[in-house]
Amino acid sequence: MVLSTFNGIINIMIIPKKIIRSKRKSIALVVNSEGELIVRAPYYVNTSTIMGFVEAKQNWLRRQCSAVVAAKSKFCNITMSEGDIVKFLGEEYTISLCDVDNIILYGTYIKVPFAYSCAQLTAWLKEKALALLQKRVSYYSIVMGVLPKEVKISGARTRWGSCSFNNNINLAWHLIMCPLAVIDYVVVHELSHISNKSHDRAFWQRVAEILPNYREQEKWLKTNRKLMEVL
Repeated sequence: MVLSTFNGIINIMIIPKKIIRSKRKSIALVVNSEGELIVRAPYYVNTSTIMGFVEAKQNWLRRQCSAVVAAKSKFCNITMSEGDIVKFLGEEYTISLCDVDNIILYGTYIKVPFAYSCAQLTAWLKEKALALLQKRVSYYSIVMGVLPKEVKISGARTRWGSCSFNNNINLAWHLIMCPLAVIDYVVVHELSHISNKSHDRAFWQRVAEILPNYREQEKWLKTNRKLMEVL
Protein backbone atom coordinates (compact mmCIF):
# COMPACT_ATOMS: atom_id res chain seq x y z
CA MET A 1 0.00 0.00 0.00
CA VAL A 2 1.08 3.58 -0.68
CA LEU A 3 0.08 6.70 1.27
CA SER A 4 -1.14 9.75 -0.63
CA THR A 5 -2.54 13.09 0.59
CA PHE A 6 -5.36 15.14 -0.92
CA ASN A 7 -6.80 18.28 0.79
CA GLY A 8 -5.08 17.23 4.01
CA ILE A 9 -6.68 13.76 3.98
CA ILE A 10 -4.36 10.76 4.00
CA ASN A 11 -5.43 7.98 1.66
CA ILE A 12 -3.97 4.51 1.42
CA MET A 13 -3.50 3.36 -2.15
CA ILE A 14 -3.81 -0.35 -2.62
CA ILE A 15 -1.07 -1.60 -4.92
CA PRO A 16 -0.54 -5.06 -6.47
CA LYS A 17 1.19 -7.79 -4.51
CA LYS A 18 1.82 -9.50 -7.83
CA ILE A 19 1.21 -8.85 -11.53
CA ILE A 20 0.66 -11.97 -13.61
CA ARG A 21 0.82 -11.61 -17.39
CA SER A 22 -0.72 -14.11 -19.78
CA LYS A 23 -2.48 -14.39 -23.15
CA ARG A 24 -5.65 -12.85 -21.74
CA LYS A 25 -7.42 -9.90 -23.40
CA SER A 26 -8.16 -7.64 -20.45
CA ILE A 27 -6.92 -6.60 -17.00
CA ALA A 28 -8.46 -8.37 -14.02
CA LEU A 29 -8.11 -7.37 -10.36
CA VAL A 30 -8.42 -10.05 -7.68
CA VAL A 31 -8.26 -9.51 -3.91
CA ASN A 32 -7.27 -12.85 -2.38
CA SER A 33 -8.23 -14.28 1.00
CA GLU A 34 -5.29 -12.48 2.62
CA GLY A 35 -6.46 -9.09 1.34
CA GLU A 36 -3.67 -8.91 -1.25
CA LEU A 37 -4.25 -7.49 -4.73
CA ILE A 38 -3.31 -9.80 -7.60
CA VAL A 39 -3.43 -8.30 -11.08
CA ARG A 40 -3.82 -10.44 -14.19
CA ALA A 41 -3.00 -8.62 -17.41
CA PRO A 42 -2.21 -9.25 -21.10
CA TYR A 43 1.44 -9.47 -22.11
CA TYR A 44 1.19 -6.31 -24.22
CA VAL A 45 -0.08 -4.02 -21.43
CA ASN A 46 2.75 -2.06 -19.76
CA THR A 47 3.12 -1.52 -16.02
CA SER A 48 2.21 2.17 -16.23
CA THR A 49 -1.15 1.34 -17.82
CA ILE A 50 -1.79 -1.37 -15.23
CA MET A 51 -1.08 0.99 -12.33
CA GLY A 52 -3.36 3.61 -13.87
CA PHE A 53 -6.14 1.04 -13.99
CA VAL A 54 -5.45 0.04 -10.37
CA GLU A 55 -5.56 3.68 -9.26
CA ALA A 56 -8.90 4.20 -11.01
CA LYS A 57 -10.37 1.20 -9.16
CA GLN A 58 -9.29 2.22 -5.64
CA ASN A 59 -12.82 2.65 -4.26
CA TRP A 60 -13.81 -0.81 -5.50
CA LEU A 61 -10.59 -2.30 -4.12
CA ARG A 62 -11.17 -0.77 -0.69
CA ARG A 63 -14.63 -2.35 -0.58
CA GLN A 64 -13.14 -5.72 -1.53
CA CYS A 65 -10.44 -5.46 1.13
CA SER A 66 -13.03 -4.49 3.75
CA ALA A 67 -15.04 -7.58 2.81
CA VAL A 68 -11.96 -9.76 3.31
CA VAL A 69 -11.34 -8.26 6.78
CA ALA A 70 -15.00 -8.87 7.69
CA ALA A 71 -14.76 -12.46 6.44
CA LYS A 72 -11.66 -13.13 8.54
CA SER A 73 -13.44 -12.00 11.69
CA LYS A 74 -16.52 -14.04 10.77
CA PHE A 75 -14.74 -17.34 10.14
CA CYS A 76 -12.50 -18.40 13.01
CA ASN A 77 -10.38 -21.52 12.86
CA ILE A 78 -11.77 -24.52 14.74
CA THR A 79 -9.36 -25.65 17.47
CA MET A 80 -11.66 -28.11 19.28
CA SER A 81 -11.99 -25.72 22.18
CA GLU A 82 -15.16 -25.25 24.23
CA GLY A 83 -17.28 -22.62 22.49
CA ASP A 84 -15.80 -23.00 19.00
CA ILE A 85 -18.39 -22.61 16.24
CA VAL A 86 -18.95 -25.38 13.70
CA LYS A 87 -21.22 -24.83 10.71
CA PHE A 88 -23.34 -27.77 9.57
CA LEU A 89 -25.77 -27.41 6.64
CA GLY A 90 -25.63 -23.66 7.05
CA GLU A 91 -26.48 -23.63 10.76
CA GLU A 92 -24.10 -22.72 13.57
CA TYR A 93 -23.38 -25.19 16.36
CA THR A 94 -21.31 -24.44 19.44
CA ILE A 95 -18.79 -27.09 20.48
CA SER A 96 -19.53 -28.58 23.88
CA LEU A 97 -16.90 -30.99 25.17
CA CYS A 98 -18.83 -33.77 26.90
CA ASP A 99 -18.60 -37.27 28.29
CA VAL A 100 -20.09 -38.84 25.16
CA ASP A 101 -18.87 -41.65 22.92
CA ASN A 102 -19.55 -39.99 19.56
CA ILE A 103 -20.28 -36.58 18.06
CA ILE A 104 -23.91 -35.57 18.54
CA LEU A 105 -25.89 -32.57 17.30
CA TYR A 106 -28.06 -31.39 20.17
CA GLY A 107 -30.09 -28.21 19.74
CA THR A 108 -27.61 -25.47 18.91
CA TYR A 109 -24.69 -27.48 20.28
CA ILE A 110 -22.40 -30.08 18.79
CA LYS A 111 -21.42 -32.42 21.61
CA VAL A 112 -17.92 -33.78 21.16
CA PRO A 113 -16.00 -36.34 23.28
CA PHE A 114 -13.36 -34.72 25.50
CA ALA A 115 -10.43 -36.46 23.82
CA TYR A 116 -11.48 -35.76 20.21
CA SER A 117 -9.06 -33.95 17.91
CA CYS A 118 -9.63 -31.73 14.88
CA ALA A 119 -8.79 -34.74 12.71
CA GLN A 120 -11.61 -36.75 14.29
CA LEU A 121 -14.09 -33.91 13.83
CA THR A 122 -12.96 -33.61 10.21
CA ALA A 123 -13.47 -37.35 9.70
CA TRP A 124 -17.02 -37.07 11.08
CA LEU A 125 -17.81 -34.14 8.79
CA LYS A 126 -16.36 -35.98 5.79
CA GLU A 127 -18.53 -39.00 6.55
CA LYS A 128 -21.65 -36.84 6.70
CA ALA A 129 -20.59 -34.99 3.55
CA LEU A 130 -20.05 -38.18 1.55
CA ALA A 131 -23.47 -39.59 2.46
CA LEU A 132 -25.33 -36.36 1.68
CA LEU A 133 -23.44 -35.46 -1.48
CA GLN A 134 -23.92 -38.91 -2.97
CA LYS A 135 -27.67 -38.58 -2.39
CA ARG A 136 -27.83 -35.12 -3.99
CA VAL A 137 -25.74 -36.23 -6.98
CA SER A 138 -27.97 -39.28 -7.42
CA TYR A 139 -31.11 -37.14 -7.30
CA TYR A 140 -29.94 -34.48 -9.75
CA SER A 141 -28.39 -37.05 -12.08
CA ILE A 142 -31.89 -38.42 -12.62
CA VAL A 143 -33.41 -34.94 -12.97
CA MET A 144 -30.77 -33.85 -15.50
CA GLY A 145 -30.40 -37.15 -17.34
CA VAL A 146 -26.63 -37.40 -16.86
CA LEU A 147 -24.44 -39.97 -15.14
CA PRO A 148 -21.06 -39.19 -13.56
CA LYS A 149 -18.43 -41.90 -13.77
CA GLU A 150 -17.49 -41.52 -10.12
CA VAL A 151 -18.20 -39.21 -7.19
CA LYS A 152 -15.40 -38.42 -4.73
CA ILE A 153 -15.01 -36.18 -1.70
CA SER A 154 -11.94 -33.95 -1.78
CA GLY A 155 -10.05 -31.79 0.67
CA ALA A 156 -9.74 -28.95 -1.83
CA ARG A 157 -9.44 -25.47 -0.35
CA THR A 158 -9.63 -23.42 -3.55
CA ARG A 159 -12.62 -24.92 -5.36
CA TRP A 160 -15.93 -26.32 -4.16
CA GLY A 161 -16.23 -28.87 -6.94
CA SER A 162 -14.87 -30.05 -10.27
CA CYS A 163 -15.73 -32.35 -13.15
CA SER A 164 -12.91 -34.08 -15.02
CA PHE A 165 -12.85 -34.82 -18.74
CA ASN A 166 -13.66 -38.42 -17.77
CA ASN A 167 -16.78 -37.13 -15.97
CA ASN A 168 -15.49 -37.86 -12.48
CA ILE A 169 -17.12 -35.49 -9.99
CA ASN A 170 -15.04 -34.16 -7.08
CA LEU A 171 -16.78 -32.24 -4.30
CA ALA A 172 -15.14 -30.50 -1.33
CA TRP A 173 -16.17 -32.03 1.98
CA HIS A 174 -16.47 -28.47 3.36
CA LEU A 175 -19.77 -28.28 1.48
CA ILE A 176 -21.38 -30.03 4.46
CA MET A 177 -21.00 -26.67 6.23
CA CYS A 178 -23.10 -24.89 3.57
CA PRO A 179 -26.90 -24.58 3.29
CA LEU A 180 -28.55 -27.37 1.28
CA ALA A 181 -29.52 -24.94 -1.51
CA VAL A 182 -25.85 -24.02 -1.93
CA ILE A 183 -24.82 -27.68 -1.97
CA ASP A 184 -27.40 -28.37 -4.66
CA TYR A 185 -26.01 -25.53 -6.78
CA VAL A 186 -22.49 -26.97 -6.69
CA VAL A 187 -23.83 -30.44 -7.55
CA VAL A 188 -25.89 -29.10 -10.48
CA HIS A 189 -22.96 -26.98 -11.66
CA GLU A 190 -20.62 -29.95 -11.84
CA LEU A 191 -23.20 -32.31 -13.34
CA SER A 192 -23.83 -29.70 -16.05
CA HIS A 193 -20.17 -30.06 -17.03
CA ILE A 194 -20.75 -33.68 -18.03
CA SER A 195 -22.37 -32.48 -21.25
CA ASN A 196 -20.64 -29.09 -21.48
CA LYS A 197 -17.09 -28.63 -20.21
CA SER A 198 -17.08 -24.85 -20.79
CA HIS A 199 -18.79 -21.96 -19.03
CA ASP A 200 -20.50 -20.60 -22.13
CA ARG A 201 -24.04 -19.24 -22.38
CA ALA A 202 -25.50 -22.68 -23.01
CA PHE A 203 -23.89 -23.99 -19.83
CA TRP A 204 -25.42 -21.27 -17.63
CA GLN A 205 -28.77 -21.65 -19.33
CA ARG A 206 -28.72 -25.32 -18.39
CA VAL A 207 -27.90 -24.52 -14.77
CA ALA A 208 -30.71 -21.94 -14.71
CA GLU A 209 -33.19 -24.49 -16.05
CA ILE A 210 -32.58 -26.63 -12.97
CA LEU A 211 -31.94 -23.87 -10.43
CA PRO A 212 -33.39 -20.51 -11.55
CA ASN A 213 -31.93 -18.69 -8.50
CA TYR A 214 -28.44 -20.18 -8.85
CA ARG A 215 -26.82 -16.72 -8.77
CA GLU A 216 -27.84 -16.32 -5.12
CA GLN A 217 -26.06 -19.56 -4.23
CA GLU A 218 -23.01 -18.60 -6.29
CA LYS A 219 -22.80 -15.28 -4.41
CA TRP A 220 -23.08 -17.13 -1.07
CA LEU A 221 -20.12 -19.33 -1.98
CA LYS A 222 -17.96 -16.35 -2.90
CA THR A 223 -18.89 -14.51 0.30
CA ASN A 224 -18.26 -17.56 2.50
CA ARG A 225 -15.22 -19.06 0.80
CA LYS A 226 -13.25 -18.77 4.07
CA LEU A 227 -15.27 -21.77 5.30
CA MET A 228 -12.78 -23.91 3.40
CA GLU A 229 -10.02 -22.81 5.75
CA VAL A 230 -11.56 -23.10 9.24
CA LEU A 231 -10.71 -26.79 9.61
